[in-house]
Amino acid sequence: MRQMLLSLMLVLPMASAAVAQPSQAPDPHQQDQVPDLQLLQPKGDAPQAGAPDAQAGPQPPPNQAARPSRPVPKAPETEDQLLAKLAKAPDQRAARPIERELKARWAHSGSPSADLLLKRADQAIEAHNFDTAREIAQKLTVIAPGFAEAWHRRATLATQKDDYDDALNSLRHTLALQPKNFAALAELGEILEEYNDKPHALDAYRQAKAIDPFIDGLTDRIRDLTKTVEGQGI
Repeated sequence: MRQMLLSLMLVLPMASAAVAQPSQAPDPHQQDQVPDLQLLQPKGDAPQAGAPDAQAGPQPPPNQAARPSRPVPKAPETEDQLLAKLAKAPDQRAARPIERELKARWAHSGSPSADLLLKRADQAIEAHNFDTAREIAQKLTVIAPGFAEAWHRRATLATQKDDYDDALNSLRHTLALQPKNFAALAELGEILEEYNDKPHALDAYRQAKAIDPFIDGLTDRIRDLTKTVEGQGI
């Protein structure tokens, strides 16, 4: 049972052409006259054929104008959407990434210090230093009592030490704060079995399976308990 509990936890131009003015032949009688400077076009200012019309405003480069617009990034799925997908997952392979995403979201409390303590507890569990992990989890529930996943870690570690009273109390806190925590529901069923409360254990298992149909070993536990409690198979 301990291995199952620990595995449950660790588990994107238009341009206008300039009209050329016809040149006029010079008047021989006016060759000695000084030309009117205001009538002379400054050199280099004559509009060139194919140049953009200044009144039309700047034109985008042809390759930029033809470039397709980028798709709008898709908004992240909400927790309720993820839970709905998990309940309808076709197989275990499709369910596992959704489970991981939900667990990752539940591991964020909004407090950097609380999140850090939870991470340290998980690191201690991975190192099989369960006493240290449990001490951290217990402190975390004191400083962040509204953090559901802190209570969940505490419950798992209490079960590992066969402290079922603390485990049961911690799971009740967990599920009061996060009722859709499928792993916590499955763990609750395990502890209720230890207390020989099979009807309530069966109910907890069924609630967990309704949320996540692919929790390891859950189908077998439901089948066995159904025979015991109701006298028939599922």
